[in-house]
Amino acid sequence: NLIHQSLFSPSKLLHKSLGQVSYHRIRRRLEIPVKDFGSCEACAVSKITRCSFHTRHSRAMKPFEELHMDLVGPILPISREGFKYFLTIVDSCTRYCSAIPVKHKSDVAETIAQAIGLEAKRFSYFPSVIHSDRGTEFINSHLLEFCNKNFIRARQSDAYTPQQNELAERFNRSIIESARAILQDTGLKKRLWSEIFKTSTLTLNQIPCHKSKTSPYELFKGRNIDIGFFKPIGI
Repeated sequence: NLIHQSLFSPSKLLHKSLGQVSYHRIRRRLEIPVKDFGSCEACAVSKITRCSFHTRHSRAMKPFEELHMDLVGPILPISREGFKYFLTIVDSCTRYCSAIPVKHKSDVAETIAQAIGLEAKRFSYFPSVIHSDRGTEFINSHLLEFCNKNFIRARQSDAYTPQQNELAERFNRSIIESARAILQDTGLKKRLWSEIFKTSTLTLNQIPCHKSKTSPYELFKGRNIDIGFFKPIGI
């Protein structure tokens, strides 16, 4: 709504358009000179306070060579489409992240196989390693058969050491914080979380990581999305 948008400054509109990404990250990563208008109430309420492990993760040498995975849920309320979980897949090299809604834990192995198979056609090779925790959704005959068939090493974290899967868990927190802030800011129904998660993931993939000036999306997909494509949700 153009009338509603006119009530916000360009900085606030960009903050809302990019899934409530902080002004600091917009300035530092995107090199866009936005003004910081103080703390965002929706972001402050949605912040996850649990400390990260701050472990050092060595990057893979090329995109799609090593993938890190985690499953979040069950999430309540169940989404409008009947989803209860979301599967996070993070590329080690580019930090590109996918968040795929899943209805049942038993669907995870097939979801992973489909996601990897789709990207393998584009890259013309399969990943060498997939890393996950020791949940049964990742350790099962279906996924093991898929990995063996495509010469993929399925690697799991040691028991009771979630820090070994920190790369995926860190993105989980970022996606959840962004989605919570959007829901808090817009007042949309919580059952829309699966759609909001997709938006949050797409916007997070536009923010360059570390010292890189190129976004994870461009590094992984080989193309870019103009920032002007993103619009504030609920306005």
